[in-house]
Amino acid sequence: MWHRFGAALRPLGESGRLGAVLFQFPPWFRPGAGAETVLHRTRKRAHQWPMAVEFRHPDWWDEDRRERTAALLRDLDAAAVAVDTAQGLPTSMPAVTPVTSSGLAVVRFHGRSAAWGTGSKEDRFRHTYTREELAAWLPRLRSMANRAEELHVLFNNCCGDAAVRAAETLRDLLEDSRSPGGAQEG
Repeated sequence: MWHRFGAALRPLGESGRLGAVLFQFPPWFRPGAGAETVLHRTRKRAHQWPMAVEFRHPDWWDEDRRERTAALLRDLDAAAVAVDTAQGLPTSMPAVTPVTSSGLAVVRFHGRSAAWGTGSKEDRFRHTYTREELAAWLPRLRSMANRAEELHVLFNNCCGDAAVRAAETLRDLLEDSRSPGGAQEG
């Protein structure tokens, strides 16, 4: 399976278009020795690719564990994926913006549906970002960009064209904040 996966990625790598391979771990993938072993094995198999890791279990970025998780990902030369999701739910990921690789920082905007972690895919990812919600991210995005060579921003609020519209809004906000007389964020 890994060989076939690698063969499928080869054209992207050879053309210089492979930004990173995103490894998203499910909510049941909790911190601990077993999970760390899986991460080390994954990195060994994926040694030739830039690697980004997204956790779906909130304990990975709990305040008491945050530094240990960041150190683990730095040791693996893997970019941590910051996420934007609904807050206040048992499955909510903490709103942290770790940068664990000098080469790459990654943010995924999943939407802020109250059905995050429950319901159908459409329910979980149905969210239309407002200009204000995205504007609040500008200082964090700039901070992350200042700590890595590249910043990748992905939208996964995937119902209809919501992700495309959110990306356009974020682009406009970034352009507006750079123009003379535009709002200068963080």
